Amino acid sequence: ASSGLNEFLQRARLDAASLRNEGPNAIIEKPQITRSDDQGQPQYLLQAQRITFIERDDRSLLERPVIVSLTTAKPRTVLQADRAEVSDQQNRVELLGNVVIQKDPFKSQPAARIDTSRATVLIREELVTTDAPVNVQRGLSTLQGIGMRFDQKTQRVDIISESRMIVPKEQKK
Repeated sequence: ASSGLNEFLQRARLDAASLRNEGPNAIIEKPQITRSDDQGQPQYLLQAQRITFIERDDRSLLERPVIVSLTTAKPRTVLQADRAEVSDQQNRVELLGNVVIQKDPFKSQPAARIDTSRATVLIREELVTTDAPVNVQRGLSTLQGIGMRFDQKTQRVDIISESRMIVPKEQKK
């Protein structure tokens, strides 16, 4: 998001003037941004109600962000939250408030849903972490605990501490 915005601001000759101001460089309403990998293949789609871009701090503030994975080699994953802060050259996304991560079923794996209050997404590393309480619903099973590491490359979810799994008994016919 930031590099495309930088180019837009430079072409409009707004970049130098806006860096001196205390406010944001730009505010974009209802954006849809597609990020591609090194081979030019779509990797993620980012949507939000609003992005406030603050170049001098290398930050973008997002309201109601939704990040959708677009790779076909892994299950479609959707991350959403009340708000987010993007930094570190668009690699680090801090999701805050009502964070939900949903994974579609893939091959023999059932759908999964992860709920927490905050999470850090490292885009290039394809990693999601949190130190907050988490609730993971996978099929009919539920896993709860404190802290999580979700490696999107391997599709592995690890609960850091105080983990508790709830597996319902099979229903009798």
